[in-house]
Amino acid sequence: MKKILLFILAAASLAACRKNPDMSDLDGKYFVYTAYDTSADFSGYSSYIVADSILVMDSGRYSYVKAGESPMVADIISAYEDQMNSLGYTEAASKEEADLGIQISYIEETHYFSQIVSDPYWWWGYPGYWSPSWWGGWYGGWAPYSYPVTYSYSTHSYLTEMVDLTPLTGDPDTDKDVRLSVVWNSYLDGSQVSGSVTSRLQEAIGQSFAQSKELSKQQ
Repeated sequence: MKKILLFILAAASLAACRKNPDMSDLDGKYFVYTAYDTSADFSGYSSYIVADSILVMDSGRYSYVKAGESPMVADIISAYEDQMNSLGYTEAASKEEADLGIQISYIEETHYFSQIVSDPYWWWGYPGYWSPSWWGGWYGGWAPYSYPVTYSYSTHSYLTEMVDLTPLTGDPDTDKDVRLSVVWNSYLDGSQVSGSVTSRLQEAIGQSFAQSKELSKQQ
């Protein structure tokens, strides 16, 4: 049975950093949820890189699918690159040269979740979930975003995180202990999607950036 992710937001003061669309517009489309770190200065970032793989999570199992292995994965990664380029960021040649790193995960079918968490990133506990070594440091938390959340999982959904890579030095020995923070994330709930999944997903990716004006360098 497919279940729908429900966010119960405890503090009205946090509403400015969480964006949700009009529920009347969700029929047959992805539900698009975004959040960002209000302490992050996006004008200070200039380059980005999107991980060349998508992490697929399936009932406690996981695997990485590279763009070269799947045309759909390649199209999804390209969609994020197009969005970042349109906002004024420059694609970096390597993660060592990038200010921001983008990683995408797909929930194919999962029964792994907690009932109450202190932050919205329940998937961080998922076995194999995006090891910090992918970027070279370890993830910190979003302390300002601690609030009670009740939810259930949704299949056929996408999780995207934008990680601040600027603390990395390029030295593996040093970077293994560097703290990396997530400055933006999106959750695209595909449990109710009908029609063309590909076109709906492209719309959802575009919507996640459209409702995240804080990311634009062209303000």
